[in-house]
Amino acid sequence: MRAMQSSGNYPLQGFVEVGETTVGGQEEGTRGRKNIDKKLMVLAIEHSGKGIGRMYGKVILRASAKELGGFMKACIDKESKVKTDNRVSYKPLKEHFANFVQVPSGKKGENFHKMHRVIMGFKGWLRGMHHSVKHLQAYID
Repeated sequence: MRAMQSSGNYPLQGFVEVGETTVGGQEEGTRGRKNIDKKLMVLAIEHSGKGIGRMYGKVILRASAKELGGFMKACIDKESKVKTDNRVSYKPLKEHFANFVQVPSGKKGENFHKMHRVIMGFKGWLRGMHHSVKHLQAYID
């Protein structure tokens, strides 16, 4: 798995979408982020024409401005056009990125088609590969 690991030395450029998702097992009666056994991760994907270019991801403890901002500043060029959902934690980043826009997620990620496709593909791949959320960051890299 280390052979596939990203160096992280090349910031995403152009049009970049950022979003978060949870990964982990299901707990009866509990969905989404309320499940304490799930891990939260943030993803940034670079658009490349009609497709997807490069992407970075990171496991985070909470979707705070500090954690989201640290990730975004480390992996996205500040001249990029950045699109996020309306989460309050993203608002302070308007000062860092020249072209920053927040839009509602919409139903089932309708305003983030490529992000939704990447997340669903990643989760499908994980179902066939991974054994524990303990190693989730290694899978993301």
